[in-house]
Amino acid sequence: MIATHGLTKHYGKVKALRDVTMEVRRGEVYGLLGPNGSGKTTTIRLLLGLLKPTAGRAEVAGFACWKDSLEVRRYVSYLPGELRLYGHMTGFGILKFLSDLRGGAGIDRAVAIAESIMKLDLRRKVRTFSTGMKQKLALSQAFADPVDILILDEPTSALDPSARQDVLNLVIDARKAGQTVIFSGHVLSEVEQVADRVAIMRKGRLMHVEDMHARRNLRMLLVKFVGAIPETFPEELELGVRERNGDTVLMEHRGDAPALLAWLGTQPVADLAIGTEDLKSLYDQYHGPDVKDDQDEVNGK
Repeated sequence: MIATHGLTKHYGKVKALRDVTMEVRRGEVYGLLGPNGSGKTTTIRLLLGLLKPTAGRAEVAGFACWKDSLEVRRYVSYLPGELRLYGHMTGFGILKFLSDLRGGAGIDRAVAIAESIMKLDLRRKVRTFSTGMKQKLALSQAFADPVDILILDEPTSALDPSARQDVLNLVIDARKAGQTVIFSGHVLSEVEQVADRVAIMRKGRLMHVEDMHARRNLRMLLVKFVGAIPETFPEELELGVRERNGDTVLMEHRGDAPALLAWLGTQPVADLAIGTEDLKSLYDQYHGPDVKDDQDEVNGK
């Protein structure tokens, strides 16, 4: 549904985006992760045709994002990270104005989301809304638009915890309806909850793309053996060794749990701990305190 090939954007000597190649599949939630300055918003603006790339290309639904930007935007509903709304209009006026840009489609759903889910009084002037209320109003319109693609740049940044969960539920509903969602965020637990895949960006580069369905099936095993650690492990168990330390080994496991437990029952195991690994541990490989600038390499797609 969305594809970039060597996408690059420079502002003079500043390299905002460098050689980004990625694909977003139809009907998936694709998380964009990275701190401010990592290239997330620049990528989004290039996809929307708001910026012309320095090199490379981007396509949405088969249309070139810069050359055919008007066609691209017919397919996309976009929530910017820096929101601006007309303060003199009422909440309903804003929703009607935005819906009218698409021929009036979606107004009923926008009002329903704003009133029933976001708990907004649409009779009030927008200038009386708090920052979070304005965010809720814009989200109501974004989720109501009859489009194939949602691009949400920091959609939960100004929201309280209960409203954040409402947004995540709407993202899940959008995926069930067959929409493609790009979800850019800082809160790893939120992206982890809804994303099918996540892309980690650092200093304008796409560093790694992770399949979250596979990651949710990942188990971490800390095994202490009686005596020496086995030199090899059965291939069919799909075990990967992370670290060996004396009689203890840290392993990752993606295979069948009964087969693993049956094998462990035949081994001289003194102690065992089985857990999971959250998204933060992966994120910290690229943005943790021990990451050096010379690690800015593309490690995967």
